[in-house]
Amino acid sequence: MKYLLSFLLLLGGNQTLASSDDEKGPSRWWPQGLSLQAGVTGVGVQGAWRLPKRPQWVVRAGGSYLGYKKKHQFDLGDSSIVEFRPDFVIGLVQGSVKWQPFRRSSFFLTAGAGYTWRPDVRLQLQALSPIELGGIQMKPEEFGTIDLRVRWSSVVGYAGLGMGRSIPKRRWGFGFELGCYYWGKPKLSADYEGFLETTTLDEQLPMIERNMRGYRFLPNLQVVLSYSLVRKTQK
Repeated sequence: MKYLLSFLLLLGGNQTLASSDDEKGPSRWWPQGLSLQAGVTGVGVQGAWRLPKRPQWVVRAGGSYLGYKKKHQFDLGDSSIVEFRPDFVIGLVQGSVKWQPFRRSSFFLTAGAGYTWRPDVRLQLQALSPIELGGIQMKPEEFGTIDLRVRWSSVVGYAGLGMGRSIPKRRWGFGFELGCYYWGKPKLSADYEGFLETTTLDEQLPMIERNMRGYRFLPNLQVVLSYSLVRKTQK
């Protein structure tokens, strides 16, 4: 995080070429504003470009990341201990367009699309001690290992609204954004060994997948800290 803030300040100090009639900034290709964001999809950064002669329209591009990998052990009673290993990552590269319908307000509407290189949630389950299921005692090696995976589309859509300017009127700005990602239909897969090989789980997977078809949307709430890379010219 400290390196990212240093990068922001470095860019902010290199303002040389004009980007509009009353603003000066780095160049037409460098972003006019940078934003740090934190929320449901993790921590990320975005650059912002105001469209020429259309000050109410802003194009944004950036990315965010959220990862969680931590082992959890649960005691099921009678000294039966199982271990869960979740593997959860949201890595997004995203582009969007913001529209501020009111000139004197920072309220905006936004829409865009993104790409994620890990559109899945993985979970591994195994026993660490003898375990009892339905009155049947099993050793850890008899219980085996279960690997579950839920996968969505790599290309996602996005729409939202919020308050705050990606290119603040002053140097710094603060805002929030509320939106929703469309991830597509989830697909479920499972790899396992041990006692589950004697069950009809393979036949149940399509039904479980159908019951999960409603999990196509991911609500998104973010707080945003923005930094302007342009300055007003003296008139």
